[in-house]
Amino acid sequence: MFTGIVSHIGIVKKISHPDDWELSVDVINDKNSDNDFNINLLTIGASISCSGICLTLKKIFKNTLFFDVSDETREKTNFSTWKVGTLINLEKSLKVGDELGGHFVYGHVDTTALIRSIEKINGSYKITFNINRNFLKYFASKGSVSVDGVSLTVNDVDKDFFTVNIVPFTWLHTSFKNYKTGTVVNIEIDILARYLESLNAN
Repeated sequence: MFTGIVSHIGIVKKISHPDDWELSVDVINDKNSDNDFNINLLTIGASISCSGICLTLKKIFKNTLFFDVSDETREKTNFSTWKVGTLINLEKSLKVGDELGGHFVYGHVDTTALIRSIEKINGSYKITFNINRNFLKYFASKGSVSVDGVSLTVNDVDKDFFTVNIVPFTWLHTSFKNYKTGTVVNIEIDILARYLESLNAN
């Protein structure tokens, strides 16, 4: 389980497919961040959120993390768009006693969305996402959503899109700074929205 508060950015070093898919990620040290992503304190088998995808850490070498990626994950997330040099958002799993700064994020991607537009407004960025309308029943203005592992507040919802606002700090310290129109992102619906929809269905 995660909070959607990104601690560091990683850069894809290699994606290989000898038998299963293997991903290696170099952790970028962010000198402007107060968050601690100490590789020496990570343990093999730990869960790491990689742009919203919960992956199991299988190996560490110097500043590089290694993960296996299943075919299902590749098919149901934006993993197939990653390549060497792609920036991804990293977050360690939540521990008992940790501050919950965002909302509960499980690392189970529900679907993907496509960036329709990015508009800069007084230093912040308004991003509009196209999404399959079947998922919009889980969205509400001022509700929560995880976009590439980042906990965000939904601004507006319409027939086939939703919008969020990215403040300057989040823009600079996540992979969002590299996004453009047409970028595909991972979406995880707020678990509370799922529960409410389930209750209404009954």
